[in-house]
Amino acid sequence: MMDEQKPTPMVGFGQRIRRAEYTGANRCWPCTVTNGVVLSIGVAILTIAGRRGVAAGVALVGAVAIWLRGYLVPYTPGFAPRLLAVVPFDFGVYGDHTDRDDGPLPDSGLATGGDGETAGPTGDAVVSALLEAGIVVPDGEEFFLEDAFRAEWRREMTRLRDLDLEGLADEADALTDASVDAHVGRDWRGRATTVRLEVEAGHSVSIDEAVVVAELAATRALRAWIDDADVRRVAGRPLRSLLERCPRCDGELTVSRTTCCGEVTPPGSTPSEKLVCPDCDVRLFTYD
Repeated sequence: MMDEQKPTPMVGFGQRIRRAEYTGANRCWPCTVTNGVVLSIGVAILTIAGRRGVAAGVALVGAVAIWLRGYLVPYTPGFAPRLLAVVPFDFGVYGDHTDRDDGPLPDSGLATGGDGETAGPTGDAVVSALLEAGIVVPDGEEFFLEDAFRAEWRREMTRLRDLDLEGLADEADALTDASVDAHVGRDWRGRATTVRLEVEAGHSVSIDEAVVVAELAATRALRAWIDDADVRRVAGRPLRSLLERCPRCDGELTVSRTTCCGEVTPPGSTPSEKLVCPDCDVRLFTYD
């Protein structure tokens, strides 16, 4: 007697077309907004032409596609972030999804000077200072934080975590260069979303709350270890590469090579590793 074969599970249509890298926690809002506008224009044209039934069908199919795939128009992940960079709205910070010169930059930190470039000591000088102070300890090809410093850094992050964005902006304003004005960045609905540094006329950098907490806390924790205030201010960025827990939610961080819309990876190469918090959907550091 032949064994009865079990039917092969069928994959639902929604699962076949879903693009997890562009939906859910990874949803790219510039892509969503761009496709929503394109869909609305198409539906409006069909409605004006008297084809209301077709317009309703297009609206339904388009909305489902945007919901399941993250976009409707092919190749949207490559152009949507740059297209929305020219509009006078801030769509906030959503992980790696925004690529704007005057808007949120996922890896941006507080060490910004009046010319928009990193100010103060060079990277080599900062790393040397951290090594000489015993804050960063080499072990073969890897580096680790000295336990006492890591504990103090975490205590400072815990304290700053309780501040709202206004309080963090005030702290950042006191820390950064005199030519830099730190204040709260808001999205198009007026909601506080980031700490924004105005570095020169027409140019600003928005920094995610988690990055601000990490760098401000690092600067404070370094006071007992390094005398040079400029080094303390700039050291926050390289120290972020050694974070183990999220400065915002205290959740465990992961290293990922997942690409994001708007991120271009040359053919034959792999995306850079990124230190991310899956719960907050924020990038803390990109390993070049």
